[in-house]
Amino acid sequence: MTMREIFCSPMRFFADPPGKPALFLMHGFMSSRNHWRLNEPALRSRYRLVIAELPGHGNTPPCSDPAQISPDVLSECIEEARRALNISRWHVCGQSFGAGLVLRYALNHPEGVAALAWTNANRVLMGPLRPEEISQLHRRGDRVEQGGLDALRQERVYPGTARYFPPEMRELLGREADNCDPATIAAIIRHALSYVTVRDRFAQLAMPVLLINGLRERSFQTLRDQAAALLPSMEIVDLDGGHSINIEQPAAFDSALLDFLARHDKLLAPQSGVLA
Repeated sequence: MTMREIFCSPMRFFADPPGKPALFLMHGFMSSRNHWRLNEPALRSRYRLVIAELPGHGNTPPCSDPAQISPDVLSECIEEARRALNISRWHVCGQSFGAGLVLRYALNHPEGVAALAWTNANRVLMGPLRPEEISQLHRRGDRVEQGGLDALRQERVYPGTARYFPPEMRELLGREADNCDPATIAAIIRHALSYVTVRDRFAQLAMPVLLINGLRERSFQTLRDQAAALLPSMEIVDLDGGHSINIEQPAAFDSALLDFLARHDKLLAPQSGVLA
C-alpha cells in the first residue's frame, strides 16, 4: 500500500488511501510512526490509518524552536493534517506524550473528533510546574543536547531497553531512537514534555473516551483513578502490561480499541460547519 505523506510543519503524517473511515494515531516521546507497527494490520482492516511522527523522530526533520514544538502548536498540526486530507471527522488515539497531544487536540477541536482513545500518559494531569522542576527540565535537556547518543540512551523511555517489547520492536525502535535529533529531543524536554497537561480541562471532554491502561506501570495507576474521577463517562480497559501497552499486548489492545470504536462509528458523520 502506498501511503500519502504530508508535512504540516513541524510534523510529518502518513495517510492510507481514502475508502474507509479515518483513525488518527499519535506516538509518544522517543518513538516513531513505527510505534504502531504491530497494530496496523488489525486497525487497518477497518479504518484508514493516518499516523503522525514528531519532529526529530524517525524520518521527520529536526525542529528545536521552542515556539514550534509547544503542545498547542503540535496539536494544531493535527488539525491542519485533518483538513489537508479532507477528512470530516475521525477517531483519534495517542500514547504517552502523544496522548497529551490528542487530548488537547480533542478539547480544542471537538468538531473533528468522533471518539478518543489514549494510553498511559504520566503528564496529562500534572499541576503547574514549580521553578525547581523547570530548572530540572532544562538541566535534563542540556544533558541530552550535549551528551548526544549516550544521553539519549539514558532516557527512561528509551525503547532500546524496553523490557517487555518483542525483540524485533525493541531493535527497530531502539535503532530509530538512536537517530533522534538530540537538539530536538532536548527542546521537547525543556518546552513541551511537561507542558502537555490538560488537567484543568480534562472533565470538559464531550466525545466518547477510552483509556487503555497498562497495569504494570505502577506510577500511572493513581493518575488512572484521577482521570476516572474527573471524567466518570470515560471507559477504561485494564491490561497486563506497562507504559507502551499497544506494543506489549498488541492483540488485547487492538481488540479493546476496535470494540470501542465500532460502538461510535456512527459519530464519524460530518457535522454542520465541518469539512464535507
